[in-house]
Amino acid sequence: MAHTAFGEFFPEIAGKETRVVTIIDERKTGLPPGTYGLLELYCTDQDCDCRNVYIQVVREDFPGPIATITYGWESLAYYKKWMGGHESDEILSDFKGPSLAMGARQSQFAAALLCIFREIVQTDKAYTDRLQRHYHMVKGTIKPGKPQ
Repeated sequence: MAHTAFGEFFPEIAGKETRVVTIIDERKTGLPPGTYGLLELYCTDQDCDCRNVYIQVVREDFPGPIATITYGWESLAYYKKWMGGHESDEILSDFKGPSLAMGARQSQFAAALLCIFREIVQTDKAYTDRLQRHYHMVKGTIKPGKPQ
């Protein structure tokens, strides 16, 4: 499953709709003060309907992603059916809701960023709706047999 940044497909929309988090007080979060960008990456496999987004958390002064978070908005039952019903609920829990992406390099700040992302997802329906809309926009641009 290849994932591509939303901004590669829709740069103008990404410029307006990419979420940022500004940390002012390190004592509350354990994160250095500054602005953190939440870059969205979506699956570009036409035959895949994972209903999931990878969020790479970045800062200008940090080399590479600080954290990579996955977020799936469907039910555990959806992901179990999508994976063919062979997976345990423990494995499926990495698809449902926010979690740190397995196999991705994570910084020492990843767990704190995951906590912040969970709070955003639980309290900002407009943002979660936007992630789903962006998913469908990307999927709508991918043509069968067209390499991405």
